[in-house]
Amino acid sequence: MSFAKTVRKALVIGIDGLDPNLCRALAGQGKLPHLARLAAAGTFADLATVNPAQSPVAWTCLATGTNPGTHGVYDFIVRDPATYLPRLSLTRPGPGGTPAPAYDTPTFFDVAAGAGLPVTAVRWPVTYPPAFAGAKVLSGLGAPDVKGRLGNYVHYVEVLPAGGGAGRGRVEQVCFADGRARIAIEGPVAIVAGKRSPVRTEMELTRHDGRLHYAVGGQHGELAPGEWSPYLTLSFPMADGRLVTGVTRLFCGRLEPLELYCGPVQVDPRAPNLPVAAPEGYAAELAAALGGPYSTLGMPEETKGLTDGVVTDEAFLAFCDDVTAEREAMLEHELGRFTEGLLSVVFDTSDRIQHCFWRYHDPSHPLYDPAAAARLGPVIETHLARMDAMVGRVVEAAGDDTALFVCSDHGFCSYARSFDANAWLAQAGYLKLKPHDPAESGELFKYVDWSGTRAYALGFGSIYCNLAGRERSGVVAPGKPARELTDEIAARLTRLDDAGRPAVAAVHRKEAIYSGAKSAAAPDLVVGLRPPYRMAWTAAIGGASAEVFADNRQKWSGDHCVDASFVPGALFSNLPLPGAAGGAVSQTRLAATVCRVLGLAPADGMEPDLVGGGERP
Repeated sequence: MSFAKTVRKALVIGIDGLDPNLCRALAGQGKLPHLARLAAAGTFADLATVNPAQSPVAWTCLATGTNPGTHGVYDFIVRDPATYLPRLSLTRPGPGGTPAPAYDTPTFFDVAAGAGLPVTAVRWPVTYPPAFAGAKVLSGLGAPDVKGRLGNYVHYVEVLPAGGGAGRGRVEQVCFADGRARIAIEGPVAIVAGKRSPVRTEMELTRHDGRLHYAVGGQHGELAPGEWSPYLTLSFPMADGRLVTGVTRLFCGRLEPLELYCGPVQVDPRAPNLPVAAPEGYAAELAAALGGPYSTLGMPEETKGLTDGVVTDEAFLAFCDDVTAEREAMLEHELGRFTEGLLSVVFDTSDRIQHCFWRYHDPSHPLYDPAAAARLGPVIETHLARMDAMVGRVVEAAGDDTALFVCSDHGFCSYARSFDANAWLAQAGYLKLKPHDPAESGELFKYVDWSGTRAYALGFGSIYCNLAGRERSGVVAPGKPARELTDEIAARLTRLDDAGRPAVAAVHRKEAIYSGAKSAAAPDLVVGLRPPYRMAWTAAIGGASAEVFADNRQKWSGDHCVDASFVPGALFSNLPLPGAAGGAVSQTRLAATVCRVLGLAPADGMEPDLVGGGERP
């Protein structure tokens, strides 16, 4: 397709974590034929992601065409300087404590809808609650469960593990009597007599003939060990007379003694109790098109259950296949009526699979298991081949009057070693800890003595000065003292090594990488680690472990929270884009490009498009 004129339709397919270098390798082996044809006939370029290379930041940059200094999303986890307490950046606190959209910067969705074009955005991340006026939206990453949270599993067991279980889900004991047991599944919180308490619904379990039989709300079924249930609809009568429904799935890990996984109770798309879609009725419309409920949670692929050992590799992959099939069906439904305007569908299971199965992709990873790798096969490559086949169907269905963009937010790399920035800051004298048991990491800054702390880390790469006048107990004077402190920390970090191996590629001052009205809220420093290092989980939530470096022995074994230079995203298009002819291009240039191909002027502040080689037409 030439770029001689604008088009009636623009189609943006997101594939979370699609790595350009992996694409080149697989295409060279003939395993990505459809993406290879797009590259040959149109455009294939590295899509340089911003620092930090994190999904909420990157997808927001892609949508708005601006850097974080303009849209204000800087990290998965940010802090309130008045309390030092962290919160997720996927939403902002709204009136009365209700979630508000994470940003208000115009997107290419807003531009198209504002021009009167039909616009549909399916599962674009950081879109809860939906805020694209005039667009159909099904929220993606950030959409909550039926309780208004990000969701967690419950593990129902007959025999409690020693210590009660160390996983991130909740463990509840099940007691059978006369072959029967009842479990209570929690739903939304109700306020009764001034007290907040979750509403529960009961499920009956029985065992016979080598299977687990369940009954709940008129639904009956049975599971053999290793099997998933279909979606089950759970009803929760609220104190105000409303009946809230949610959906979940069960996985039978073991029959005797029982080990039963119950996934997060998700918002029921047929009758949402929270605004996971817009306009009202769109979520139910998709459920009707798919023939039943589907996952609405922002991250339905339950990685916590896998990394805690509650769900097996095979079970997790089966669930991922189901989520991908749902997304493919949504895309097919929307393509069938796509005659004008803008359509976007994001596939993000690719990200979850790479996070959890890089341990079999990288033979040097501490958890590499050649037998398991052989048993499961090339999990990552197999999923990317499925994404390639999806792209082939899209190309065939789209037609010559459609501008197609296939993009990702970042690439991927191995996560074999953890770096605890707070542990380093404490050892280097920048963060003061109160006396405590070294075995306790003290998340949420539990053991920090702020009166003696000059800098602290939070999130997956952010370091903040404890700045007087900004932080509640700030001790560092603004201006020259703060600049000298950040310069000193940056210089020391860039020289930091792990037994002779350099761990830090770059430390970025916010003034050097961000610009815009919201730059003041940015972290003072952004640490760009070298693969295979990543920020430790404890440091990300305000803890400090005993060691600065440690092996990562979790199944969450691949990542992208390193310096952005190591993990660019990918951009494919059926259009030859002059601005992408020179190699890597910034992800902030996609938004204006989508506007231009539709014949629309980009929003003020969007970075230049790729139509004219970098200059605005």
